[in-house]
Parts: sequence; C-alpha cells; structure tokens
Amino acid sequence: MQLRLSLRTLVLSVVACATALPSLALAQNDAIKIVVGYPAGGILDALARAVADAYRKAGNGQAYVENKPGASTMMAVMEVARARPDGHTVLLSHSLPFSIYPFTYAKLNYSPDAFVPVAHLANTPMVMSTGMKQPYKTVHDYIAAVKADPSLGAVGIAGLGGPSQFGIMEMAKNQDIKLEAASYSGGPQLVNDEMGGHVPLGMDAAGAQMELYRAGKIRFLGLGGTQPVGFLPGVKTLHEQGIKGFENVNVWYGAYAPKGTPPEVTAKLEKAFIAAVKDPALKKNFEKLGLELTGEPAASMQSLLDHEKKVWGPIIKESGFKAN
Repeated sequence: MQLRLSLRTLVLSVVACATALPSLALAQNDAIKIVVGYPAGGILDALARAVADAYRKAGNGQAYVENKPGASTMMAVMEVARARPDGHTVLLSHSLPFSIYPFTYAKLNYSPDAFVPVAHLANTPMVMSTGMKQPYKTVHDYIAAVKADPSLGAVGIAGLGGPSQFGIMEMAKNQDIKLEAASYSGGPQLVNDEMGGHVPLGMDAAGAQMELYRAGKIRFLGLGGTQPVGFLPGVKTLHEQGIKGFENVNVWYGAYAPKGTPPEVTAKLEKAFIAAVKDPALKKNFEKLGLELTGEPAASMQSLLDHEKKVWGPIIKESGFKAN
C-alpha cells in the first residue's frame, strides 16, 4: 500500500508541474483531444497531460486529455480509430495494440492500419529483478539454480500477453531450462512477492520497482532491450550478459492519429509533441517515475513498429498464446 501511495505521489507531483488544463466543457473547437487508455493518475496520464500543457504553452492551440480505460487499452484505440482524421483527436498508447495484439487476439474491433504514427515519446525500461532474500546476484546465478531445481522456474510478470511473457519463453528455449510466466494483477503485487520470497524472479517496468530498488529491497539483474538506461547506471542489459530473448522486450509510448489525417497536420503534431518531451526539466521529472522521454519522429516510430511485428509474429504463433 505504501508503494502505491508513494508512486501516486510522484505521478501527481509531475502532473502538478503543468498548469491546469482546460476541461472538456471549456475546450475550444480547434482543441486537440489526447485519448489515453488508462485512468487518471497513472504514468501515461501524467505524460499526456504534460504534453498537452506544453502544446498549449507553445501557442499551438488548446489541448485536453480524455481517459478511456478498458479492454486492455483497446477502448481508447477504438475511439480514436472512429474519429475524424482532422488532427483533433490523438491517441497516446504503448505499441501493443499495433505490434502484439494483432497476433494474440483472434478478432480486433479496430484495424491497426487505421492509424498513422505521430511521434515516439517515451521508453519504459523493462527490468528483471529479484528479492534481496534470494541468493541470485546475477541472471546466470538464477539460470544455474533453475537447472539444479526446476521448481524455481516461475517468473512473475504483470499480466499475460505482453513482451515479457514471450521474452521469458525465448530465454527458456535458448537456455534449455523450463520457465513459466506467473501472472500478477500489477507491479506492486509482484514486487511484494519478490521481497517476500514467494516468487524467485520478476520482469516488469522499471517504474513499478524504482522506489524499492533505491531502498535496497530488490536487486536488478538486467534490462530488456539492447541499450543501457541513463538513470539506471550499472544495470546491464540481458543482451550484454549473453542472455537471448529479451532484445525486443521493451514498452514504449507513442502518439497516433487516424489514418487520412493530412500530412501537414501530422507534421505539426509531430513537431509539437517532440518539443514537449525534449524539455530537460520534464525529462528529469519523469526519470523519477522510471520513464525515459525520447522524442523521435514518426518515420523512426514506424520502422520500430514494423520491426516489432516481424519479431513477435512468429514467436507468438509458436507459443500458441491467445488472449481471447
């Protein structure tokens, strides 16, 4: 409970750095609506409000955030897919509705092709961790322990059907060990069980673990992806440590517009959103929440989406996993 309150306090402090945004009722006709598939008070909501505030302060017009949680963020995705392609409605989302859900859901109520990328906004580093009660100082220690005792092969994750689950599957195959993804309802529950010794290992977003890591209550064994993270000095990627399977295990947030939005309109949004997340003070504030602000153009975002689809499609098919 204390972890949840502390994280919420950090999120609220970041949001408080932005001036109060206009309400839905006060929004002007030329306002942009930023749709988020999570409730107010979370990290993506904080990012959306910071972007909207920066958009307004830069003189681009009014902007407000609409929270539309539900159906693994697909309620928000569907709302933007139905919106007029005039640049007034933008989705802020992780990449899963475009890179993974098409392979895990038998039927989607939207087409991933109904969107165009606007800008890559942030990375959420994924971290493999363990409780301080455990003897594993490195990921190789853990692999050796599982080989000696297969009952230790449970790896906690915050929900099935995401990159972490499939990374664990690939790691098991490459290391010739048996691992099973143990699903938790959220990050706080997972790290609590790690600290209590109820699950030997976990893989989750850095933000859900940062406070306990800084307090010396959990140990970070490695990062997903292939690039180090500036605010986690000394924590190597699993790739650097010779562990295959996690090269593409990362979660990132981007902005999307409905397909058919005029190129000059998406270009204006791209420029404004990138400028927002490039602000040094904002970047520093979000690092406290475990979020690495980026600010990359639509073209590189599209290349990343195409790459992720190529990577995850065959892996998910081999796994046989279905979300519904």
